[in-house]
Amino acid sequence: MSYYDNPIYIKSKQFLFEALYRGGLCAISRRRHKDSVLVLTYHDVLPPGFPEDNVLFGMTVNTEEFEWQLDHIKAHYNPISLGQLCNWLSGNGALPPYSVLITFDDGHANNLHYALPILRKRGMPAVCFIVAGNLGEHHLIWVEEAYERLMSPNSDLWVSLDGKRHLLNSPDERAAACSYFFQSFQAHSEEHQHKEMESLRRQLPAKEEGGRFPTRFEFLSSAELRMLLQNNIELGGHTVTHPILATLSPDRARTEIVDSKSRLEEATGSAVYAFAYPFGHPGPDFGEREKDLLREAGYSLAFSGTPGFVNKNSDPLCLPRIGVGRVSQAQFVATITGALDMVKHFLGRH
Repeated sequence: MSYYDNPIYIKSKQFLFEALYRGGLCAISRRRHKDSVLVLTYHDVLPPGFPEDNVLFGMTVNTEEFEWQLDHIKAHYNPISLGQLCNWLSGNGALPPYSVLITFDDGHANNLHYALPILRKRGMPAVCFIVAGNLGEHHLIWVEEAYERLMSPNSDLWVSLDGKRHLLNSPDERAAACSYFFQSFQAHSEEHQHKEMESLRRQLPAKEEGGRFPTRFEFLSSAELRMLLQNNIELGGHTVTHPILATLSPDRARTEIVDSKSRLEEATGSAVYAFAYPFGHPGPDFGEREKDLLREAGYSLAFSGTPGFVNKNSDPLCLPRIGVGRVSQAQFVATITGALDMVKHFLGRH
């Protein structure tokens, strides 16, 4: 049993969230960010009943959870569009207090089939950041494919290219192998990454999953992108193949960034001016080189995976976002108000 699966740890965490929620710190933290913009990141929205213990569904909320989360947001925040945020950061126009922007990464078809009706019912705009090389396709992103192979109980050993042997006999061992795989990709060139992936495929058999939830692995088509635009959903770039940009050569990084924009604009006939970095951590995933390439390509905004709130002085090409997943109401509120980060910051200083 891992530390995070320990019942005492789980209960303690639940108690902390409930204490933050009911003790008033969430309300205090929310007021502190009254004039900032809360940007939320979702990935997939599916009906209840998807395999929650499957790593491939780890960034998925069900439709019931998405509804109560949006209802809370609607009651306590003012939803804005990407265009409003862009204008505000440029010094053109004001925003209401407690502004919030809803975003989705990757561009799966469930954003249209399940998320859009819930958003539309509440009159809330959103942004979808699209992996432009996968339009209309049905498959896993490379990192999902690797995790699916490593997490499968069909094999008990993986040997990485550096000769290290990774046992796969338990969920903890498989999770550790997944972590090692991704860290290896962050540390090596694209050529090494391709070789590692080919080796992984040879060693570990896999069968793409989905069952009765195929839209988890189904990407939006060009026609579906246009449908989103017609329904108050803006689009942004998310590269062509979802690589770790910082590990690519300058020419390859430029192609991923430039072609992401041009392909989406060609598919929709609409301008694309915002971008979301795959994985999104400044340093290992992107840096100043990528920001320069975004400027050259004509992007005005770019979003990272760093948690926090957008302020007037935020770097427009490294905007923070707060990720959302399957959580209790208390944890959701503690997270989006910044109360949880406030506690972490306090504990880290003492």
